[in-house]
This record gives sequence, structure tokens and C-alpha cells, in this order.
Amino acid sequence: MASLRVVNRLVCRGFVVLTLLLIFFNEFLVYYTAQSSWHQIDCKLDNCTRLLLIADPQILGTSYDRSSHSPLARYDSDRYLRKTFERAVSFTQPHIIVFLGDLLDEGNIATAQEYKQYVKRFRRIYQNKKFRKRVHVPGDNDIGGENGDYISNSNQRRFENEFMSEDLFDYDHRIRFFKINRMLLDFTNPDRDNNADRLRIGVSHAPLLIGGGPLLRAVISDLDPHIIFSGHWHESRIFIYPSTKVINFYENAVRHFDLKALKEQEHSYLEIMVPTSSYRMGKSKIGMGYAVLENYNLSYTVLWQPNRFILLFTYVFWGLFVLCGAVVYKMMTRCPFRVAKRQTHYSRVSNIPQF
Repeated sequence: MASLRVVNRLVCRGFVVLTLLLIFFNEFLVYYTAQSSWHQIDCKLDNCTRLLLIADPQILGTSYDRSSHSPLARYDSDRYLRKTFERAVSFTQPHIIVFLGDLLDEGNIATAQEYKQYVKRFRRIYQNKKFRKRVHVPGDNDIGGENGDYISNSNQRRFENEFMSEDLFDYDHRIRFFKINRMLLDFTNPDRDNNADRLRIGVSHAPLLIGGGPLLRAVISDLDPHIIFSGHWHESRIFIYPSTKVINFYENAVRHFDLKALKEQEHSYLEIMVPTSSYRMGKSKIGMGYAVLENYNLSYTVLWQPNRFILLFTYVFWGLFVLCGAVVYKMMTRCPFRVAKRQTHYSRVSNIPQF
């Protein structure tokens, strides 16, 4: 019996140690493991500008999911966004952080009180006192507009007040950001007389070059952007206009573009679609864009993140494995002793003298 207790103790300790190792890997180490595959882009010139591009974080709300486990889902999603953002900022040391819309999942339907809570959570996730230069554009989940939905003035105002009031327009007298709103068919262009002296970057939630139409013609005519960054589809793609060329960009690599030659020699426009940064969108590939500008040379890569759903499934698998292992172990350790006890009892009875 003493040896059995020792075996039980060792088995239990083994399961506990393995469980702790699994938790440590899934909750902490995996983010550093993902970072090890990222490509660093070294600056060669003094006027280097690093951009961290975040698309569709879609912080979960409280209306769509009212199940008993929804608070846990919101906590886990927020923590994932915060951990991945911390690693990305530490790796890139960005001069500017660009949010490409759908910051909130239920921003367009939230009450005033709910909206304040969502904004508070967003700031808690993406707070960083060192990197304050930011650009925000609204998405359809922030203000409405998906599939022709009505966009209210109040939704626009509260997004502008909470996110866009301190946004960057010009950076270092070299780079200029233009916010393009495909839902409203509108864009910002407050200083068109001096646009020619800047490297012009269009930022939009929905892709522009693939759709065409009057908004695209107006953007090309009035803004003439060197590069456009977008999101919305939760995919990683590169569009070149006016050709119909679409590049699915999912490798761990760095792409290089000469924006001046692309525009002046090839007479083409470039758009880079940034994948979603949230695992809740159901995509197997999750990441953030990382772009480095040196004069008119652009280097771009994606900082791919771990797939959280796979990590959560490992908890389910491990729990079932431990449960099945415990059942089998109990059956193997208890049944032989019961048989042995019965045999001992029978042997005692058989040893009673017969008269």
C-alpha cells in the first residue's frame, strides 16, 4: 500500500507539472515564440519612419453574446490583443501607430454608457505613453455603414471625439496621412496646396483599389497617394492598380517597393491590406502590419501572431487526456487489489479445519 501511495503521488505531481508547463507556454512563452519568426527591418537612413499597422481588433461587446461564458471570452480576447500589441511595439519601436478601423465590435449599436466602457477597454489594451503618435480611421462596426446600413451623426461624432481628436496629419514635414471613409464616400484633404511636397499615405478601413468607382477616381485625382493601407477583409493582400493583380501575402518575408518608381514610371497605385489582429474573427492567420519608409522606399512585412483558438483547444485536449488517464489509472490500480482481497478471504475460509 505504501508503494501505491508513492506511485499515486508521483503521477499526480507529474500531471500538475505538465499542466503548469502547458499554461506557461500558452499564456506567456508562445508570444515570444511567435516573435522569433518576425523579420526586423533595419533603418539605413536618418529619415527612417516605422509604422505599426493594426486592423480590425474588434473589441468584443456585451450585446451580441450574452452567454454565461461571455465575460471570460471578453477577458481572454482583451488579454490576447494586449499581449500581442506589447510584443509588436517592443519589436518595432514605431514612430506612428495606425489603426485601420473596426476598433470596436459593437460601436455602431452601443449605448452611451456601453461606448464609454468599450473605449476604456480599448485604451487599456493599447495604452503606451512612449508611443503617442497615432492615426485612427472608423470602420463599419465603429459607426455603421456595412451593407448600406444607416450611419448616424452621433456615431460619427463620438468616434471622432474619442479617437481622432489628437490624430497625426503631418509627420516630420515629410509624410502626410489622408483618412478615407469608403462608407461615407469621403476623405480628408485640408491642405491640398502643399500635398506635392509630401509622401502621401491613404488610410482606409475598406479596400479602395479593388472596388473602383467615383471615390477611387476622386482619391487618385485629389490625393494621388503613394501608398494606401486598409483592412476590413481580415486578409493579408497586396493590390496594384490599374492592373487586376492581387497578391496573397502570407509568408514570413519582407516585401520592398519603390513608391516613386511605381507611381512615376509604372503609373500604378499600391494598396496593402493588413490582416485582422484578433483571433475572434475566425481566421487562421492573424497579424499586424509593419512598414518602414525611407524616402520613397517602402519595406513591409506582417508580424504573425499565434492562433489562440489552437491554444485553447490544447486545454480541452489536455483536460480530456487527464480525465481519461485518471479513470484508467484508477481501474488499473484498484481492481487487482480487490481480486487479491477476495482470494485472501477464500484462502482463509478454505483453511478452516473440517470436522
